[in-house]
Amino acid sequence: MKRPRRSGVLLVAAREWRWLMRDRVAPLLLFGVPLLAFAILIAAFAHPVIRGLRTVVIDDDRSQTSRSLIEVLAASPSLRIAERAENLSSASRMLRSGEAIAAVHIPANFERDLKAQRRPQVIAFYNQEQLTAAGLAAQGLHDALLAAAQSVAPASASAPAAPRIGTLAVENIVLVNPERNYAQFLLRSLLPMVLHVVIALSAGYAVGSEFRRRSMRDWLACAGGNPIVAIAGKLLPLFVVFTVMMLVVALIIEGLFGIAFRGDAVMMVAAGGLFIAGYLSLGALLQLLTRNLPAGLSATALIVSPAFGFAGVGFPVLGMNAFSQIYGSLLPLRWYETLLLDQAARGIPVAASAVAFAALAGLAILYFMLALLRLNAIRTNLDRGRADVETPSVTSGHGIAASAIAEWRRVLANRGAFGLLVLAPVFYGAFYPQPYLTEILRDVPIAVVDNDLNAFSREIVEALDASGSV
Repeated sequence: MKRPRRSGVLLVAAREWRWLMRDRVAPLLLFGVPLLAFAILIAAFAHPVIRGLRTVVIDDDRSQTSRSLIEVLAASPSLRIAERAENLSSASRMLRSGEAIAAVHIPANFERDLKAQRRPQVIAFYNQEQLTAAGLAAQGLHDALLAAAQSVAPASASAPAAPRIGTLAVENIVLVNPERNYAQFLLRSLLPMVLHVVIALSAGYAVGSEFRRRSMRDWLACAGGNPIVAIAGKLLPLFVVFTVMMLVVALIIEGLFGIAFRGDAVMMVAAGGLFIAGYLSLGALLQLLTRNLPAGLSATALIVSPAFGFAGVGFPVLGMNAFSQIYGSLLPLRWYETLLLDQAARGIPVAASAVAFAALAGLAILYFMLALLRLNAIRTNLDRGRADVETPSVTSGHGIAASAIAEWRRVLANRGAFGLLVLAPVFYGAFYPQPYLTEILRDVPIAVVDNDLNAFSREIVEALDASGSV
């Protein structure tokens, strides 16, 4: 009696692992690309706290007091006096050319007016085009000028006269990332961003290879004809590999850069698994829909590569238009980044992250079920379906023009090449700018705690509410 052929998840997984190790592209995609990207990002964030921003000083007073003020500015860890300009025009040229990020102008008669208690005005300029550096430069200038004003202010022999009304002092307290460590949120976000593209492409490459170089029938036979076993077994080795990659990401952030994790570790481990499963399922789904390896990989790259712009890290979700918010919510990266920053950086309660966790789990299940349904349809119609066959190109005529026409025909005939060379530029030109179409962030939600509850405090609250930014 003939023994039935073995089948099961482990058999499919073993078949997949052997193929991954023998293939020329798969090991490079699985290990080479992520590790190279990790190395580049680690080198880029070798100094996670930005220091020494180039600053130009225009000293029109040239007094002992102005020199003392410049010394205080130079002592700021965020700033570095790179140049002493003769006038505002030369300082402006340095800012526009990128030679400096900020400029400080000390007016003439600064020392005289300061000693006469006329409150001379020191003007600081900075280049807002470079948002990150400009924000740091502005904060550094603010802190340094406050310290400088206190150090160079003349001491009064007599007690100052009491003013008729007090001045309003505003105290800013940074609740998250007060040290302005950009590995805290930017590197922590960029590492999963690299992985999500590699995860989706790896799953697509593994599934799409069954339509050309491997056998869909053998894949399903190893699974005993069960689509669930087929999908689970094929994606299991990739899931294990990328789980290890996620652990490497955690070691880089917490171990190498020494950034503390403040949230719930169990939730983030579960979220990491759902994140991997979601993109594995999405990559498999796109290949099963196209049934063509180049076309499926092109579609996968087009969909997942701009996801970081829609994730709400570089530009807040509340400032995006409706399309960007909907598209971003359909990608697991958006919800995983939300969980990552809320738990790892902010340390908020687990209950507050329940919505993002549920959305991430829902997307992982949704894409897996869609891939399962599509594979089941392919299995049902396998005998009637036809494999994609590339038609050989025929070159008519000779010369450069004939070769160019023949090559263009090959591009149009190949769905993968057509999508990459023709559709991708058009798609990106209209698609990628969507999160930034609003340009200026408006209506930022803030919380106001009014412990005074009088007419003046209500005026302050009304003034805040009338602002276009909050």
